[in-house]
Amino acid sequence: MKRLLLFIIILVGAFIFKIPKYVELNNLAIIEGIGIEHLDNKYTIYLKEIIPKKKENGIIYEYKFYQSSDTNLNDAYKRLKTTTKKKLYYDDVKFLVLNIDKSSKVIKLFKIKPKNIIHKNKDILKSLKAL
Repeated sequence: MKRLLLFIIILVGAFIFKIPKYVELNNLAIIEGIGIEHLDNKYTIYLKEIIPKKKENGIIYEYKFYQSSDTNLNDAYKRLKTTTKKKLYYDDVKFLVLNIDKSSKVIKLFKIKPKNIIHKNKDILKSLKAL
């Protein structure tokens, strides 16, 4: 009786809780920073991927940048997702650099909780590389 009850609980739990799809670490782009630039009715999105590399005396980090532009922010975001082969992982986003007023729109679009939000007037990519 106890085994049957335990089996039913496990079976029901498997249908209630969503198990995330498995993704290899090599196929995952861990995004550390996001930059949004709006110039001349064109949105440009910059992503800063952090790539940990194992060395003899520890771990060093390398960075790769992704870029996408469009007249609509949502379209630029969709284009960015389709141009990269890796799955974009936004849970570790540390900073958001932008030159638009409403950062809440970007936070909702990317579904992120950045630790720092930086508003700049120009040189978004340069600021993103410096952080």
